[in-house]
Formats: sequence, structure tokens, C-alpha cells
Amino acid sequence: MPTTPQTFAPAKQFVGIAVEAVQGTPVAMTSTVLVDNVKPKDNQTFLDDKSWRGSMGSDFGKIAGTRNAEVELSGPAYGDGIGFFLHNILGDMAYTGTSTGTGSTTLSTQAVPGANSITTVATIPVGTTVQIGTGATAECVITGTPTGSGPYTIPVATPASGLAFQHAASQAVQPVTAPFTQAHSLLNGGGGQPVSNTITHFLGPTAGGGARQYPGLCLSELGLKWNAESELLTWSGKGTSWPSVALGTPPVAAPSTATPVASWRMVVGIGGPAVGGTQLATITDGELTIKRELTPYYSSTGTQNPYVIQRGALSVEGKLNFIAADESPLLWMLNNSQPQLQLLLDNGLTGPNKVVYQVDCQIAAFTESEADGSKAAVEYSNNFTAVFNTTNAGGSGSYSPIKVSITNNVPPGTY
Repeated sequence: MPTTPQTFAPAKQFVGIAVEAVQGTPVAMTSTVLVDNVKPKDNQTFLDDKSWRGSMGSDFGKIAGTRNAEVELSGPAYGDGIGFFLHNILGDMAYTGTSTGTGSTTLSTQAVPGANSITTVATIPVGTTVQIGTGATAECVITGTPTGSGPYTIPVATPASGLAFQHAASQAVQPVTAPFTQAHSLLNGGGGQPVSNTITHFLGPTAGGGARQYPGLCLSELGLKWNAESELLTWSGKGTSWPSVALGTPPVAAPSTATPVASWRMVVGIGGPAVGGTQLATITDGELTIKRELTPYYSSTGTQNPYVIQRGALSVEGKLNFIAADESPLLWMLNNSQPQLQLLLDNGLTGPNKVVYQVDCQIAAFTESEADGSKAAVEYSNNFTAVFNTTNAGGSGSYSPIKVSITNNVPPGTY
């Protein structure tokens, strides 16, 4: 009886992600990230032995050197998944929720970063999602079992890493629910190093679990693209990780029910917000790219893997295409006016199903402007660079060229 050759169907592949406690130490996937393209690549360096041996040749040995991997991903921008990658490349994240309208209290003493509990004037039931503070240092946590008789000690059950920011005594502690908003800016505190992620790629051929993990992923690039006529909002990302490791047990895909958003819903503001008098109705399509310097460092520790993948400087650039109502796109470049730029995309739903993408570049310097008179209407194509400023900075302070805020149904502790 003939046997069927063993093959694997790419249609069954999927990608998972999780936040690491230690860069490069793989962890099991906690979420499924919906992408339509993934290109992982393990890199092995080889050290050549070319010592003379009295022979008409030079390649006498290939000795294994250091290793790492590269990962590229892309697809529609889902409101509940892209936050992993924004947190990875930017690092500073303020977290706010929708007030339940009841149970508000205040901190009775100062809370510090990394703390696994807070003290409050009034008690808070176990399992309550609360927002501590407001603005750039706002964060949401899920509480543990309270103790004390006033002031009360409230454990921070989630996230396991504890608080992200410092909070003064008397700051508000308010029970909240979805939708939540995560505001991502450049991390400037501490060593300026954002979280790393383990990527799990189920493809099939790997013995045992059918999947490989790529730990320690640090993004070097994250891009957004849209076209009002013909596309969804899409994203792409690429980065460097530790070399892959085989997963011994099969991972399980658990895709969310979130849906991508059509680009025609995008509104753009130049010189002000994307609603009101500064909304510009002539932009047809565009793209924006966040870039991050990365350097894997290797040390004498008896391993081929990186000692650390170090993040360096960050930059943001983009491109906007206009239907020419006037010469404004050209004049922004010629006059070096550097206006505010805001992109706003709302899926039009409400409550927990609401998804909003908001990109803020307080200073957008238009560096090129090209007129195109070859089509049915005159067009301009402009390139811009986002300039570092304090308005877009997050809770870690200093400067940031961009702030990206995502509203979704994702509970605290996920990213």
C-alpha cells in the first residue's frame, strides 16, 4: 500500500507572542498575532580556517561562530495586536480606562515604580481593574486581596512586574473598564530599553511541537500604511532576536474576534488636530515608519547567543500624498513651517468593540515636496521627518518624536 509523503500546509501556520521577563529567555505565547506574512531567518556566522598546509587551497575549516535571528512580520493592523510591537519599539506606555463611575479613592502614600502594592484611603475589592493617576503617568492594574483597616494595602496582582510609574500621595485610584487606551511614546527612563518579546511561529516541520520560538525580539522598524481608496490600515515590522529554539509541544492558536479597519475612515489634521478646522480632506494615502538602531553584543560567556540586543536612537519619517487644492504641501516644505500632524482612525463601534488609532507628531518637518501633473488631478507627494519634542513625551519624560495611542479592549498586563 502506497504511503503518503509527509508535507505541511502553510495555510495552517500562525504566530504567537509574549512579553519576556528577561531578554532572550523564551516564554510561552500568551496571544495570537494576526499577520498574513512572516519571514523568520536564523543567522549563523562561520569562522574560516585558512592556515597554509602546503596544499593548493585555502578553505580548511568552517568553525561555528555567533548566532542570532531576524524576524519580519506584516499584515492588517489589528487594534488588539499592534500594541505589542509599539511597546517593543517605543517602550513608554500610559494606560487609561473608562471609569465605572463608582468606587473611586486616592493613594494614602506615595507609590514607586516596581511596587507590587499600593495603599489607599478606601478599600478596593479583589480582582478590580483600577486606573492610578492621569495623563502621561496613568496606568491600569488589577488588584489582589486587600488587607488592613485603613489605610488599606492593595496588592498589584497584574501586571506581575508591578507599577511602571511613580505616583504621589492623594492621586486618584479609579475603577475602570473597557475600552482602554494605551499611549506609546519613546522610553527615556533608566537605560531606555523597552520590553522584548518571544515570537512563536507554528509552521509544521519542527519535530515535537511543529513550531519554533524566536526569543529576545527587538524591533528595528515598524511601519504603518494606508490608502483611502483600496486598502486596510496595514503594518509591517522587522527586528533581531536570539536564534530560534524548537518548541517541544504544539502551541494553540487563539485568534481574537477583532477586525481590521478600512483606510477610508482615516482623518488627518495638519497644523492641529484631525477634527475641526485643521482637518485636511485632500490626503489620499500615506505611510509612516518608526526606526530604531539595534546592536547585538556578544561576550565571552561560553555561548553563541547575544549577551544583549541593545536599542539605540529612534527616528520617525513618513510620506503623504495630496490632491492639490492649493500649494500648501509645497509651501510647508519651502517655508519650513513644521506643522503639527495628527492621524486618527476610528472603527466606528462603541464600548468594548471600539478601536481607535491615533498618531501624533507635534512637529512634522516636510523635507521634500514633488508636484505631479500627469494624472487626472494635480497631486503633491511630500516626505516628512518627525522632530523630537516634549509634547509627545510619555511618563518617562524628556523628548519623543511621536505618540501612538490605541483604544481597544485589551486588559492591563497584556503588553
